[in-house]
Amino acid sequence: MSERADVKKQLILDKATEVFSKKGYRNVTMKDIVEASGISRGGLYIYYDSTEEIFLDVLKSMDAWEDEANKNMVERLKEASSAELLLWFLKEQKKEILKGKNNLSIAMYEYAFSCKQEGKSSGAKHKFETAGLVLEKILLRGNETGEFACDDIKGLASNMMYAIEGMKVIAGTVGISEKKVDKELVYMMRQFMEVEE
Repeated sequence: MSERADVKKQLILDKATEVFSKKGYRNVTMKDIVEASGISRGGLYIYYDSTEEIFLDVLKSMDAWEDEANKNMVERLKEASSAELLLWFLKEQKKEILKGKNNLSIAMYEYAFSCKQEGKSSGAKHKFETAGLVLEKILLRGNETGEFACDDIKGLASNMMYAIEGMKVIAGTVGISEKKVDKELVYMMRQFMEVEE
């Protein structure tokens, strides 16, 4: 693919991400993406045959970005305390939560439900498990260094991820305040470390 084609495809993905974030997965049409990207219908069909194909590329680009973020986290492991890493991780999760209706969570859930009905994999489970593993590594290291005190790291990481994911759903459906998110995150951290409010 030429450089110009790569730029156009990235524009489509960027604009499609915005559309999926606002409208979910089920309500997006090719027309919506044409209008958002400013590319002709024929131009769009040069790159993609369906909204599902576009959505899958959006998810792939997100995965690539998250993989890079996870690599950066591994680098940070070398120089940061576990508490600093945990705060960084929770700050990133908080950003996603507070995007509310303007994030891909609802679209990802809608896509996952449609895949389940069709017997396909959506990748949502992998994304959730990957974030859980990152959290688990941070907690394990904090336990080893004495920064945290936890008997069941795997269970704690799992519980925290379910709570975080639940806040993402609440934010995308009925809304949640930043103050409430902060309160819940502090409550989670109190389970294994000293936290000041």
